[in-house]
Amino acid sequence: MMQKEDPTRKVARYFDDRAAEWEFMERRTASPLQPAVALMAGIGKGAAVLDVGSGLGVMMPTYLDLGAARVLGVDVSPEMAARADERWADYPQISFIAADIARLETDERFDAVVVYNAYPHLMEREALIANCARLLRADGRFIVAHSTDRQDINAHHEAVAAGVSLGLRPAAEEAAAWEGPFAIDILVDTPAFYAFGGAKR
Repeated sequence: MMQKEDPTRKVARYFDDRAAEWEFMERRTASPLQPAVALMAGIGKGAAVLDVGSGLGVMMPTYLDLGAARVLGVDVSPEMAARADERWADYPQISFIAADIARLETDERFDAVVVYNAYPHLMEREALIANCARLLRADGRFIVAHSTDRQDINAHHEAVAAGVSLGLRPAAEEAAAWEGPFAIDILVDTPAFYAFGGAKR
């Protein structure tokens, strides 16, 4: 009997295969909403940021503009993380690791967790939420955001290989899974922007 492939490993392989072309994709999908995403997460001068599904670091200029003191990018794809580390090597406050965020172990604690344009590819939601809460400081915040609407996101992922993404539900439904460890205070579900977030209880 053939053993089923670990979904996280499958996502990693999918993005490893696309890392070389991802810079073009980032330029094509860059959004003026990125500063709003960071501000919703409470990022300001001196902040420590955990960027989940960080890719090649599309959010890094925004974090630097806002004065973040420390940014750790976490991506399940080793190829993405390696390319991002090389791209941002001149910024000692920024680093990247290849890891499954649902199982990430580190002594660091963060002021903000940002999941930007990556949520559909995070397959183990319960473990993700629990670990994000653990890695945040007592007054920390999280934000899940996309710079387009839910229908566009889901239509795009219909063409993605099976088993590397999950459909995106209305923001209120997705946010409900985060209640408990977090007090949800942001819900946006419009034709131009999708986001939900809150503060650690």
